[in-house]
Amino acid sequence: MTRSEEKVMTPEEYAKMHQKAFRVAFDFLNQHFPPGENPEWWLTVTKDASEASVLAGENVLVNSLLSGVCHYLEHEYFLRRDNNETDNQ
Repeated sequence: MTRSEEKVMTPEEYAKMHQKAFRVAFDFLNQHFPPGENPEWWLTVTKDASEASVLAGENVLVNSLLSGVCHYLEHEYFLRRDNNETDNQ
């Protein structure tokens, strides 16, 4: 859908869409935290993010939030990995 095809929603419709988008991102984070270490885990995260986006209507906000959650998981992965390397030295 192009931007010109999108309709302007009422404030109540926006609020409902925003609430759903944040709920999807929150649930996604809780489902996938803490981050895994193997490549299969990351493939699952990518697949699950795509499915969550479709279920939430594939809007810009939910996609941005899910992308942010994935970046956060990546950050946490490297933080934990680097701390474990430091602890083992």
